[in-house]
Amino acid sequence: MAPTYADELHLALLTIQRASILTKSVLRSLKSNMDAETKADDSPVTIADFAAQALIISAIHAAFPNDSFVGEESANALRQNSTLCSRVWELVCSIRNPGTESKELDLAVPSTVDEMLDIIDLGSASDTACGRVWVLDPIDGTATFMKGQQYAVCLALLVDGVQILGVLGCPNLCLDHETGKVNENDVDTDGFGVVLSAIAGQRTLIRPIVPAGIGEATLVERKRKELGTNLTELDFVEVALGSTSLLQSRHAAVAQHLGASWPGTVLWSQQMKYVALTLGATDVMLRIPATKERWTQIWDHAGGQLIFEEVGGVVTDLYGGKIEFGQGRKIRGERNFGMCAATPEVHERIMDAIAKVGISPVGPC
Repeated sequence: MAPTYADELHLALLTIQRASILTKSVLRSLKSNMDAETKADDSPVTIADFAAQALIISAIHAAFPNDSFVGEESANALRQNSTLCSRVWELVCSIRNPGTESKELDLAVPSTVDEMLDIIDLGSASDTACGRVWVLDPIDGTATFMKGQQYAVCLALLVDGVQILGVLGCPNLCLDHETGKVNENDVDTDGFGVVLSAIAGQRTLIRPIVPAGIGEATLVERKRKELGTNLTELDFVEVALGSTSLLQSRHAAVAQHLGASWPGTVLWSQQMKYVALTLGATDVMLRIPATKERWTQIWDHAGGQLIFEEVGGVVTDLYGGKIEFGQGRKIRGERNFGMCAATPEVHERIMDAIAKVGISPVGPC
């Protein structure tokens, strides 16, 4: 019998909810303490990043000890900086006795500082082609996290290099049901946002993040635009303008070729772009790299792509190839050059436009 991955999903949801609530608590403490440290090596986002990675890997490793992990952080900085290490450990310990509102006492936590450091370092795996590998990004969108805007807490399960499960916590996401838009400043100030999840072949679900248990799931039905031959209303989601790694002038040229305005929705976090695509808040995401040598980190895409694909989205490289998650910690341009994510109704037409305008730099990016 083929595995259902129901147990993995249940644990992943609890784990990402716990990490989401942790990171949101750091944000809220920042607002009440304007004198918080903000230097790069000892900032609140750094502390939250390390603590969330420790908690995510700890919970998953306790349940599936033979699985591997790919995470953004290593514990080297903590081993070299005792003050930073102590602050991360203090944050991790705050979860050990979470109080009456939480029912997550069954999730494993590190019991000592040394165990915490070793658990963080479990995220150093490099082989993603074989076996079960969990890919995580504790805070995708660190710049906007520090501003109190949108960010994502990300977890995906790969089996032999293929996305099987994805969970994205969006602690600040407040859905605008009138406009259907997702933007940086529509923030859930009262609650803990939402979590999206998908198992391959089983559709995408959305839940509120709640302090106890798992919120009630709703099936995500992506709203379709009746575009016909008119693509002027396409919304191209873009990172902040001025990226040096992407040819944004080529992104603009593709939109212009189709008669659409550019940029449309602007979101810093890569995984939040997949959330916006999934919810129908935007229609197209392009990544045209500056050179063939450019690469992107696997944790910026694993899970989010699956969640979008499970509502019918299509994600390919710029030549129509499937994104290969078995390349290791990076998605490399030699095998997957760039990306195009769009709805099936328009993906082919976007690809045609890319071919016509080209992917070489023309004018300033």
